[in-house]
Amino acid sequence: MSPLNFARIKSPILHSSSHFRRNPEAACKLIKMTSKFKTIVFFVSSFAFLALLGWSGVSRSSPADQTRQELERKFVGTVKPFMQSYCISCHGKLKPQAQLDLTAYSNLTSVAKDYPHWSLVMERIEAKQMPPASSGKRPSAKQIETIVSWIRGVRQYEAKRTAGDPGPVLARRLSNAEYDYTIRDLTGVDLRPTREFPVDPANQEGFDNSGESLTLSPALMKKYVQAAKGIADNLAFTSAGLEFASHPVLAETDRDKFCILRIVDFYKRQSTDYADYFQAAWKFRYRVALGAPAATLQSVASEAKVSPKYLELVWSTLNAPAKK
Repeated sequence: MSPLNFARIKSPILHSSSHFRRNPEAACKLIKMTSKFKTIVFFVSSFAFLALLGWSGVSRSSPADQTRQELERKFVGTVKPFMQSYCISCHGKLKPQAQLDLTAYSNLTSVAKDYPHWSLVMERIEAKQMPPASSGKRPSAKQIETIVSWIRGVRQYEAKRTAGDPGPVLARRLSNAEYDYTIRDLTGVDLRPTREFPVDPANQEGFDNSGESLTLSPALMKKYVQAAKGIADNLAFTSAGLEFASHPVLAETDRDKFCILRIVDFYKRQSTDYADYFQAAWKFRYRVALGAPAATLQSVASEAKVSPKYLELVWSTLNAPAKK
């Protein structure tokens, strides 16, 4: 039998389509073989992909991870034995001197969280103040250099790891000035509700708008409640809706005062430059010489962009007969 004929017998894939029509069992066998082949290919490709991801994760560790692993290794192999030999006798769990218990630091994370204390430890060790001369055991210069270098390495690692991170930003209340400005913007009236508040404290840097200093005590909370009640007392009902007055509106006399102040405020907002009225009155008096004999007080006021009624009052006042 030739190789070609043998292949045709062993593999129905090489058979012609007419063969499948004559032999349905061969067609079913081909479909099953194709399905199994696709399943095998899927599992093999998935396994290869997962293996690739695992290999990438292991072989491509970041420099920061390598640094952390090295610091952890040195902490376990060098720093902890050093502390056990030279530090724990004074800074252990039982009555630690300066309230510094070095046994509480079990890994790099615990050291990084309390680095200010470790910075102080570094200064004392570098100055050869720790361990004290009375302890009888003194580390060598190489040991001191190793520990100091490790503590500095922790600081550099944390500085790079947290670069650009401002740290925890505390939520704070508004300062007295900010609260006054907020109420002014909301009501349209400068009520100054914090005039009875205590002065805002400042932090160590001198800023009085930081979360460390702007706390909210129960006594200050009562002040805020009283201020809110005082602001509500200034609320007035008008035909156009609700408005805030510059004074409490509780009695009928308070509402009368509110209406009078609105009228006064209206006239205060009007620009009244007497020079413009005097000039308009002069133009009306010499209207013939100015070539406008038919001009009236209304037309002159319209041209000068002043109030016609007030111009009439100014004109009558200027031309009134002098009192004897």
